[in-house]
Amino acid sequence: MPSHKNGSNGGAAGDSKDDTVVTYQTPFPITGPEVQHGGRTYRLATKQDCLSFRNFADSLDGFVLQYNRKNEVITWNKKISGEPMRVIKVFGVFPDIQPQTLYDMLQDAIFREVWDNFRIDAFRIVKLDENNDIGYYAAKSPVPGVANRDFVNQRAWINAGNDEYVIFNTSVPHRDVPLDYLKAKKISSDSVVRAISKITGYLVRPWTDENGKKGSCLTYITQCDPAGWIPTPVTNFISTKFAPNTIRTVEEAAKQFKEWLPKQKDYVKDWPETADPYGVPVQHLTIEFAKEKWGSDGDSGKQKKGKTSKG
Repeated sequence: MPSHKNGSNGGAAGDSKDDTVVTYQTPFPITGPEVQHGGRTYRLATKQDCLSFRNFADSLDGFVLQYNRKNEVITWNKKISGEPMRVIKVFGVFPDIQPQTLYDMLQDAIFREVWDNFRIDAFRIVKLDENNDIGYYAAKSPVPGVANRDFVNQRAWINAGNDEYVIFNTSVPHRDVPLDYLKAKKISSDSVVRAISKITGYLVRPWTDENGKKGSCLTYITQCDPAGWIPTPVTNFISTKFAPNTIRTVEEAAKQFKEWLPKQKDYVKDWPETADPYGVPVQHLTIEFAKEKWGSDGDSGKQKKGKTSKG
């Protein structure tokens, strides 16, 4: 398999005596050791931080149910006091996809070129350690008249055991990708706005349906500042229409990945396969909510407004 596109690999070495300390915008602290790269000081996300993300993604506290498609997908949003950006949360189930397959597909940067129709460019800038990197991602706008967006994100991941996996990111600065990166590299001449991911990530877990069939489920959660100008109807579209459809896109991609993977010679995963359990009990609030909702609600494919979930 071709190697992943990396700006650097291995530990991140500092190249400036006057490092600027990066400030993180995550809803929980990043608690790992400091590392230097590109004239800045970053902090590594730890297993505890992945657990903090996991609990954040699984919580239902304050979330308002927006959309429910029975036995397929549920979306919520949550308003944070004093912040213009809502948290969008999507839960979907994949009866024919095992959790490890889904996780590997989401991790694989080469295969992403196959399934991500919004991707303009994406690459790893530096691998900070075995569970952290910094990467660049530029995406086409899903809505005509709205400029494309790009992100520079620090990403962390963990195999928590028991078929549970976490991947999350948060935006950080990096000197290798200035605001005019796409134009300077002649990759795209279209207008692009540097957006900010306060927190975005995936929680992959096993799922067993009412007939006992085993598959996987995905909780996707994001709080992003798209920057620039985006009209309110577009924001509503993303939370109620685009987000649920993304779950179906991921499901189709995972099915393709199952067929694609055996054809790859010398395939190497550059993410750890050894499980590193949290070591503490965890809840499954979103899964429990979905099972209860779908077991009692005869409506499907309808938008639900004004209901606040209790976690």
